[in-house]
Amino acid sequence: MGYKMIAFDLDGTLTNSQKVIPPKTKEAIMKLQEKGVKIVLASGRPTHGIVKLEEELELKKYGGYLLPFNGGQIVDCATGEILHSQTIPDEVAQRVAALARIFYANLVTYRGADLLCLERHDMYAKIEADINGMRIVEPWNFEMELAKIDVPKFMMLEDPRHLVRIQNAITPALSQYCECFTSAPYFLEITPKGIDKAASLAKLLEHLGMTKEDLVACGDGMNDKSMIEFAGLGVAMDNARDEVKAVADFITLSNDDEGIAHMIEQYF
Repeated sequence: MGYKMIAFDLDGTLTNSQKVIPPKTKEAIMKLQEKGVKIVLASGRPTHGIVKLEEELELKKYGGYLLPFNGGQIVDCATGEILHSQTIPDEVAQRVAALARIFYANLVTYRGADLLCLERHDMYAKIEADINGMRIVEPWNFEMELAKIDVPKFMMLEDPRHLVRIQNAITPALSQYCECFTSAPYFLEITPKGIDKAASLAKLLEHLGMTKEDLVACGDGMNDKSMIEFAGLGVAMDNARDEVKAVADFITLSNDDEGIAHMIEQYF
């Protein structure tokens, strides 16, 4: 039971349906940090979309870590140092933009606090911007703007029925360079090849001299499945997808029923 680190997915796991950390869950996490357990926020969100939760849990004080962009970066909260970063090469980024135009899908990526969009007047872009507290920006020339930045990941946004067809069409074209998966029915994530939460957690554990047996990983979505399988203790929320529950060591209560607090009571 001597776990030294807990990695939490955010939406549907650490936060409830109102996108806030429930009170008992926050109290339990703060007590763990006082005992020296390291907290990792591992999310598909951009760094800007995690900062408020990082501050709420005082991760800078307690030496926690962020894994934004589905593990595309590893950030040391105590120092602000980026320990690891992987982005999409420019030529691949330009290909993704061309595919979005071919399939008439909106495409977004991230630049600091800006959500860069092919089309700003889009309800799905607004959902993503609101979740992360970001400003929607539609560049005059989207492709030219891409060439100026390191692209951590893309999301294609579209009606779920159309997005399934797009995913089936573009995945073979991008499979050599990118991972393509849905994090919500209207969000198709396109990340650098080989990026997932488990791979980044393995790098972080090695950096800290820990092993996967020291790790608890909690999540609910398909992008959490790899870290739940990888961890010494894999925890699925009651609201998780069946495929995620199938690989978990423990199924806790839902994110609206203080599921994380319940897990901590059971194992700590």
